[in-house]
Amino acid sequence: MPKARTENARKMGPAAVRTGAVMAEKRLSHAYMLLAPEGPERDQTARRLAAELLCAQPEPPCGRCRDCRKVLEGVHPDVTVVAREAGTKGLRQDIVVGQIRAMTADAQLAPNEAARKVYIIDQADRMNQQAQNALLKALEDPPGHACFILCAASADALLPTVRSRCVRAGESAGRQEQTRALSDLARGYLEAAASGDLAQTVMFCMNRVKLTREETEDFAGQVKDAVCDILCGRMADPGLGREKLLRLDALMDKTEDYLRHNVQPKQIFGLLAAETLR
Repeated sequence: MPKARTENARKMGPAAVRTGAVMAEKRLSHAYMLLAPEGPERDQTARRLAAELLCAQPEPPCGRCRDCRKVLEGVHPDVTVVAREAGTKGLRQDIVVGQIRAMTADAQLAPNEAARKVYIIDQADRMNQQAQNALLKALEDPPGHACFILCAASADALLPTVRSRCVRAGESAGRQEQTRALSDLARGYLEAAASGDLAQTVMFCMNRVKLTREETEDFAGQVKDAVCDILCGRMADPGLGREKLLRLDALMDKTEDYLRHNVQPKQIFGLLAAETLR
């Protein structure tokens, strides 16, 4: 193998060169979430994913083309890293809304060299709520040529709506679409609970009895995530209040426990229809 190719293969990692292993399937998403401890390995993985998104070869990333080489060297004009900015006393605590707005404005412009533009958001879990809300607008209606990579140590600090619109690196786009749908269902459930309308709540639950066990378990987890975000002020309260939110969180714990004991989804949603408004 020529020296240049050997060096790029070392940077890309052998599995990435052979199979494009960062992504689970050929169909590209506009947003990826890379969950890993902060450090050089995560940075390198984000670069590999960016190279895979920009590489035009049949089995990306090839590690040899101009786009791959430039991405790995950190000089590609269509790859932008968004990170905490310097303040008067060192790095700012958060990634702020102005940075995300500037990024999304730049994303509207055509790529310089490649077929698309990639934005790596380093420490995405350090975006404040205003920044996440601004990013959410871009994730919901992204420019066709823009891709976003959110690097975070944990997903807990990210809004459920942001998480649900990102494919986890190595996760299929089909799985991402399912997660988004269940996140939307969780918000619909909380809105029904906030309405206080028994008929609306019962109808919501009865329309979900055909979900699978796995989908029902994921639904309960999405509800708990949303409750946590509301209690922490990262998401607007639809009108439930702290006491009811805590009760619904406990109800989801009961749901998960019943699922572990082989209670069927039909019975689970019957339970939710009966107990949500108590």
